[in-house]
Amino acid sequence: MPADSNRIEFDVPKGTLVVRHAHCPKGCDLMDPEVKIHDNPSIHLVLKHEGKKADIHLDPVYGSHENICEHEVPKGAVVELFCPSCGMSLTDPEATCAKCSAPMFILHLPKGSFVEACQRSGCPHHRVRIVTGEQMMQRLFDEVGMDSYL
Repeated sequence: MPADSNRIEFDVPKGTLVVRHAHCPKGCDLMDPEVKIHDNPSIHLVLKHEGKKADIHLDPVYGSHENICEHEVPKGAVVELFCPSCGMSLTDPEATCAKCSAPMFILHLPKGSFVEACQRSGCPHHRVRIVTGEQMMQRLFDEVGMDSYL
């Protein structure tokens, strides 16, 4: 992978991060406090597989895959995921899985960060992308203004 000065990547050990705020690209809240996994609100999505739609609740603990789905999906099948509120597709058109080449889906996190994960059932590949320090500084100046520092 070529070096990119606008990106910071790091490995997050399993179980050390819990997604508490996830949104679709249009801003709909995907967190479901009614369905908990590991005592945390789950991430509620709609799954489409072989023409059937079903609710799926994703495990919010990064690296854990104890998802709850009302439709059994065979291991290795590629699914589509959608926002349960507005119906928007969560597929990232610019990303494919580095392990199996399936499409990736994206969950938007606060402050411009996001989680990407593989849409192939059973593939554990996922990653967190966090905005760079430069991007954070630009947002700080845009939101607060330079005058507050002078």
